Amino acid sequence: MQKKETTFIILILGVLGCPTVGAGQINTYSINDTVTEASGPFTLNVDGDASNDYTFEIFPLSGSSTAARVVSLWDSYVMDASTFGYPDGLNCGDAVTGPYTSGNAVLGTDVGGGGSFTGAGLKFLGLKMDAGGESYRGWVSLEVAASNDTIILHDVGYSTVPYNAIAAGQMSDETDPPLCDFIYTVGTQFEIEVAAPTTGNGLPSMAPVFIITSTGDLVLAEDSCFAGPCTHLVSNAMGADTITTCIGYVVYGAEMCIMDTPTCCVTQAWNEESQTWQIAETASSIEVEPAHDVVLYPVPTSNQLNIQGQFDDLRIFDVFGRLVMTSGQATVVDVSGLAAGDYFIEIASSKGRWTEKIQVVR
Repeated sequence: MQKKETTFIILILGVLGCPTVGAGQINTYSINDTVTEASGPFTLNVDGDASNDYTFEIFPLSGSSTAARVVSLWDSYVMDASTFGYPDGLNCGDAVTGPYTSGNAVLGTDVGGGGSFTGAGLKFLGLKMDAGGESYRGWVSLEVAASNDTIILHDVGYSTVPYNAIAAGQMSDETDPPLCDFIYTVGTQFEIEVAAPTTGNGLPSMAPVFIITSTGDLVLAEDSCFAGPCTHLVSNAMGADTITTCIGYVVYGAEMCIMDTPTCCVTQAWNEESQTWQIAETASSIEVEPAHDVVLYPVPTSNQLNIQGQFDDLRIFDVFGRLVMTSGQATVVDVSGLAAGDYFIEIASSKGRWTEKIQVVR
């Protein structure tokens, strides 16, 4: 395996942060590629040597069914500790420890609902590559659509030291502590990627509502977190020296006012010398936004949901973040077609955007 110039990583351990398993030399870089049946396979040479290591592809099955697969090439393997042939969907900080499998492995499939990556948001695939009689470990961060017809490849990391322990998401250069222990920011001064995983790292199960990044009073980017992972790419074309990112989310099962949304914010400053963003001030405590003047009733409901108050748009998502209904400005919504269970109502108005949790009963 080709060795490269790199730096030592020091992961700062928070109560809920991504733990480090090993502190050896690690290289990381972005892939940022989307694989579909139309695009054809994507082959990845992890370490840049003479041999390709993995191929990601959408494989057609009978009818219109598809499978999202990874094919290990040559002496490469993927972590498969649970079900043979279905690699483990790791969370940030999980150890890449094996056991491993080679050949074709299913990330997600329409047949039998197999695969731990299907519709799960941002996950990590553990890697092992053998070269020169030695083994090297790594990871790839990716997403597989709930329909199993799309793979989004984000980043890859691998240890340049044989047999060195590595954790999913462990990176090569010194990183800022996770924002509120679960948000991370990477990039340059003018292009910043912000993301918040929804599980792992010791976090309670939660549903991100929105993510907003600003500089002073100027909003650089604002996005809904539903219907996908809570991430966005921020353009800082004006070259601001400080940025603040906030995440709003609902914690599943938390005993709070249903109209309240916990938020977490962090401010980072640009370090000209190191050309990196560094934490300037972190509001690590949870702040609760004031209640909004929109009321939903009855809750629970079985057939009809009434909305009282001023709002511009209303959408309904299931607990997996999938959009199940859009009602615009309708003040009465027919939910009789929804299965029994919990749902999140995203409401947008001139006062902002927030969510409320409802239950549909049968």
